[in-house]
Amino acid sequence: MTGLNSPGELVAWSRDDGELAAAVWGKFSEKAQALFSVLMDKPGVPFSGDELGLLLGLPNGKHGVAGVLGWPLRHCQAVGRSWPWVWEYPEGENVRYWMTEEVAGLFRQARSGQSS
Repeated sequence: MTGLNSPGELVAWSRDDGELAAAVWGKFSEKAQALFSVLMDKPGVPFSGDELGLLLGLPNGKHGVAGVLGWPLRHCQAVGRSWPWVWEYPEGENVRYWMTEEVAGLFRQARSGQSS
C-alpha cells in the first residue's frame, strides 16, 4: 500500500504553492519542522518511522513520528492540500516516509522564508 494519492478531494502540492507552503510551514511545531527538514534535505530517500524517531529523539519511535504528523496533515487539509510526504508499507516491513524532490524544494523555500 502506498500513500501517493491525496485524501478525499484535496489537491497535491505543486511548485506554484509557495505561499501556501510558507503559511503551512509557519504552523508546524518544532518537532514537525525537524521531521520535515530530514525528509526535505534527503528527497526520495525513504526513512522508517523508527529511523526518524531515533534521528529526532522522539521517545515513542515510530509511534511518536505518527503523532508528529497529525497536525501537519490538518494544516495541509485546511488549505486544501494533501499531505506533503509520501509513504508506503513495503511487504513485511514498517511504514517508510519520504518527500519528492518537487515538494521538498517547495518546503525548503518555505523554511528559508522565500515563497514564490
